[in-house]
Amino acid sequence: MKEYKVTSGYGWHAWFWVDKEEFEGGWKIGSLRYRVEKAVGRADDGKLFLMVWTNLDQHDCDKFSQAFYEIDENEYAELLDRAIAQGEMKPKDREHLIKRMKAPFIHPWDIHKAVVVYRDGRYTLGQQNGRPYLIANGERLTLTCHPYEPCLYITDENGCKTAVHNAFDPFDVLNAISRGETIGSITGREYDARDFCRMIEYAAGMTNIGINDVETAVFWKSKKATTD
Repeated sequence: MKEYKVTSGYGWHAWFWVDKEEFEGGWKIGSLRYRVEKAVGRADDGKLFLMVWTNLDQHDCDKFSQAFYEIDENEYAELLDRAIAQGEMKPKDREHLIKRMKAPFIHPWDIHKAVVVYRDGRYTLGQQNGRPYLIANGERLTLTCHPYEPCLYITDENGCKTAVHNAFDPFDVLNAISRGETIGSITGREYDARDFCRMIEYAAGMTNIGINDVETAVFWKSKKATTD
């Protein structure tokens, strides 16, 4: 494999940890064993690459080295087979990763690009000037996020802000919808684009609300309407 320079496009969500190797040597109190970890990602140009991570100092986990190598699909499959043999991965996970590897490559989400990812008669969901937004029945709502819960903020045209706790990062939502994918709530519910818009529209103006309370109200009403 030839060495490969990777500058971007390899965030944590793109990694598949497939191999671990421990160096010879015993444990010491309060220290780490030398080790090598290997992962596969995909760069901005769409190429697969292997990252080899090595910690250099068993007393300091912040000291490490990284090397990147371009690999092909067969080499990737061999790494997955080795991970299964070592008990690091289940066969069903291998199948999922192979399908993901063969899927059409979509460039990483550009937060500076103005785009509409969903539109119907009531909703327009998109991004402009680096901020996601939803237009619901003519009203424009700006979507931002505090990353640690995550807490989704909905700000209306008058500056009134609603916090939806344990909700979504709107950039992740736009990215998924642009790929034709659904998004999963912390409660286990799957959202398509229209479900997400309905959730935002209902929560706007509530000041503070949890995602489970929004889902109970929005989707219970929907289910009740279909059974009446």
